[in-house]
Amino acid sequence: MTRQKWSWSSARRLFRLPAWAAVVAVAFVVGAVVVPMAAHAGLASDSSRGDPPEGPALKHVFVIMMENTSYNDLLSPSNQNTTFIQQLAADNGLATDYFGVTHDSLPNYIATTSGQTWGTNSDDVNQAPLFNHENLVDQLEAAGVSWKAYMEDLPSPGNTLTQTSDGLYVRKHDPFLLYPDVYQNPARADKVVPLTQLSTDLSTGNVPQFVWITPNSCNDMHGGATGCPFANAPNDANQQALYKDGDTFLRTWVGLITHSRAWTRHSAIFITWDEGGFEDAPPFGPTDITPGPDSPILPATPANPSTGGGGDLAGGTVYGGGHVPMIVVARGVGHRVDPTFADHYSLLQTIEQNYGLPLLGNAGDLVQVGDLRSLYR
Repeated sequence: MTRQKWSWSSARRLFRLPAWAAVVAVAFVVGAVVVPMAAHAGLASDSSRGDPPEGPALKHVFVIMMENTSYNDLLSPSNQNTTFIQQLAADNGLATDYFGVTHDSLPNYIATTSGQTWGTNSDDVNQAPLFNHENLVDQLEAAGVSWKAYMEDLPSPGNTLTQTSDGLYVRKHDPFLLYPDVYQNPARADKVVPLTQLSTDLSTGNVPQFVWITPNSCNDMHGGATGCPFANAPNDANQQALYKDGDTFLRTWVGLITHSRAWTRHSAIFITWDEGGFEDAPPFGPTDITPGPDSPILPATPANPSTGGGGDLAGGTVYGGGHVPMIVVARGVGHRVDPTFADHYSLLQTIEQNYGLPLLGNAGDLVQVGDLRSLYR
């Protein structure tokens, strides 16, 4: 799959914030540390490996991946159901020009954990055997970094079912059980566990160095499961309920993490959304396909889903994932704003840099992909 090269200026031309969002942006910046783009220039002389951390490395890295909600919808002051998220953004690190890599969900999870989409823009989990590529788990284990992925409503550790009958757990939101060298290896697969295990690990101090958290389909704001139908209009009751579900989930788990023994001066929580909001998709309005760095260009004709392609848009289009927040919570840091053009490859690069790992795929594009370290150092 060919890839389009994108600059900050080209991205800004493609995306325009409404007037209220500009006001929000100004409000966030007031009293905050604003990090210039130049801070990310020349990240490493060896493009195959992340820079060693400046100062102590993060002891615990937590990633919480939410679903299908745009920056504007989440952070609008008029949204009374995301007040905790808005407070997090106002009090902690905020990347203001952060994007999903593409649509649908599954390729964003794969991009975040392997540095490429491997040609897919489909949610079909039957593609899993095709993702037999080096991934973040391979890197962490090779470096002796402990890890665990906590999946809400996963029935049992390493379970490879496509989804539960109630639709609350879906494998397409679980990147670790999409890699053959994880789900076919019991020792690795057993590190993908139900979210309930995190409560125990936090209380006993048995938290690994790298933690991934996927909420269920209600609490990640996706919808379409028992107890949380898809929205029928951008602002209907179902949509408002999804906002509230996600806000409550983050309030609960950010609170539990930050009040645990794992929360030291050298820990951080990275909270983002896989892609922009489908509540604005037809018939309600256009889907946001604004690209981040190295977003894919779809082929002129739809790819064959049996080979990992397919999806809901094709035709030689740059298929970006839309504008989403990236909020970084770190103890004792306070509010910072970084306007650097970034996406999920930036998150992967940041994780790899923290542990001194090689940079996988597009995470190693040091021209376009900047890290997120300014938001927690």
